[in-house]
Amino acid sequence: MTGNGFADLLVLLLIAAALALWWTGARAREHAIGHARVACRNQGVQFLDQTVALKGMALARSRTGSISLKRTFAFEFTDHGDFRDRAHVSMNGPHLLRVNFPWRRDAQGNRVLEH
Repeated sequence: MTGNGFADLLVLLLIAAALALWWTGARAREHAIGHARVACRNQGVQFLDQTVALKGMALARSRTGSISLKRTFAFEFTDHGDFRDRAHVSMNGPHLLRVNFPWRRDAQGNRVLEH
């Protein structure tokens, strides 16, 4: 590579870190898809496109106190097929933090916006 042992090691560590970030991100995305699917089923809405999109990433503390990545994914859903609405899944590492829908239905079936 460069002939400098330290620089070669640094390059290899950067490549390994990038691969680890990609691998854990792919796993978190798959978990987020599953959580979005279940949340939509529980809310009685249709999960559209069967996918999520990464919207944000930040360092956070895990339940054990170690540093992990908090990822927020967006997904789209519809209640009657008329409109596409967007909701979010927040993950801390592979663990679900929450699924946020922009609204819920009240007892009369009306939409009530969440804040």
